[in-house]
Amino acid sequence: MVRSKVKYEFVLDERTRRETFKKRKTGLLKKLNELGTLCDVEACGVIINGEGTQLETWPSPSEASTTIQKFLDLPSSSHTNHRVDQIGFLRQNLSRLSKNLDKETQKVHSLEKELFLAESVARQEANVNNPYELHDMVHFLEKKIRMIECKIIENETCSSKMVIGAKKTD
Repeated sequence: MVRSKVKYEFVLDERTRRETFKKRKTGLLKKLNELGTLCDVEACGVIINGEGTQLETWPSPSEASTTIQKFLDLPSSSHTNHRVDQIGFLRQNLSRLSKNLDKETQKVHSLEKELFLAESVARQEANVNNPYELHDMVHFLEKKIRMIECKIIENETCSSKMVIGAKKTD
């Protein structure tokens, strides 16, 4: 059965919020344990409840304190190299998405040109009034011709190797 997508927003009902906190805290501590065991890394967690009255550490307060102290004893460049705040995370995410959008936009333009070309060939006419579009289409066609020529050369090379191989076996 498929789970419904969870909305990540503040839980208004106090009882539901406490139950959610309890379940998610347990899940988070379990994941920390798995991470430490499976990857052989030192991990610790510190969780303070919403009211700020209860502090829970994993694996134990002394072990968590030791791990945190090791982290703090590292040179400051080690702490900050991979640390990202929310704004930094969003900037990285925006940059990645922007690059993906650019790639997809280029793919769409290329597919539009191919579609236009296919439709023009099918109608045996090209209704392009814009000289820039015509120039762009010429470059697109030249690029496609070069790709086809390369494939022809590859196929001829493979075919000649097959013929030579067949002659040797005769």
